[in-house]
Amino acid sequence: MIRAIILTGLILTAAACGQSEVDRPLTLDGAKGPGYEMDLGQCRALAANYRDEDLRRGAIGGAVVGGIIGAADDSSNDAGDALVGAAIGGLVGAAEASAELDELRRDVVIRCMMGRGHPVIG
Repeated sequence: MIRAIILTGLILTAAACGQSEVDRPLTLDGAKGPGYEMDLGQCRALAANYRDEDLRRGAIGGAVVGGIIGAADDSSNDAGDALVGAAIGGLVGAAEASAELDELRRDVVIRCMMGRGHPVIG
């Protein structure tokens, strides 16, 4: 049972790792100007420099909360509940932090492109 829950969490996390927000095409309010593709590559590289430290913090925080919830479950005194809770909490926390980091990186690309004079609106 524990393995099935952990495997399900891993599958859900992997499924959430589809196309990155940073890689999605930008929405423009006008035509692409000269240097658009070169600027886009540079802006994406800039956004990629944001570290995955937030992702690790999210996973650790989720694991702590999940472990507490698993240990506090009144229906069982099994120490495995805390471990399962920590594993699931870690997966959920990492997925949440990854999504937030991806959105932050997307915002960096948008602002960078706007700063370079491209008509990006989203």
